[in-house]
Amino acid sequence: MLSSSVRRGSDAAGFIVGLFLGAFPTAFAFVVVGSLLRAPLPVLVCQILAGLAAVVFLLREFDLLKFPLLQNARLVPQFVALTPFWGSVQFGAEMGTGMRTYSPTGLPHIMALCLVFLGSWSDALLTGAGFALGRALMLLTFLLARDKQSADKAFDFTLPKLTPLFVLACVPLLFVLVVLR
Repeated sequence: MLSSSVRRGSDAAGFIVGLFLGAFPTAFAFVVVGSLLRAPLPVLVCQILAGLAAVVFLLREFDLLKFPLLQNARLVPQFVALTPFWGSVQFGAEMGTGMRTYSPTGLPHIMALCLVFLGSWSDALLTGAGFALGRALMLLTFLLARDKQSADKAFDFTLPKLTPLFVLACVPLLFVLVVLR
């Protein structure tokens, strides 16, 4: 969970701005790197690689495969509290890259690999916005909650039970991204 220093008004706004500042360049970087990697490959090979990666991560979501996710599992740094607004922007940007703090699901990894193997500039724009909005949703939900302790419990205990719904919601998107290319 985010510390209370990021849960205040302008700090929350800075954090959300930072999410977008981190997510968009990261998504575009996946497309640039992918453009170089996939240049010599036929589209069908890229579709197969993206599809296989998606299946592996989807199996992980249902605990049929077990492997750790690439993540930098660190907590909220002190500079967030020491530098109002700009500390939150910086931390939001770091989280927006997907390279900072905990990742409870492998679904963003699937999107990143789809960007690498099949992504276009418009796909990168939508993926970056979706990732930033997804991360912002947790904070916004907490800010709107009347009972903060109940909100924390819901994030810790109820959200993991919704994993199958998130995975099922991801499948049509993967079909469009991978198969309908």
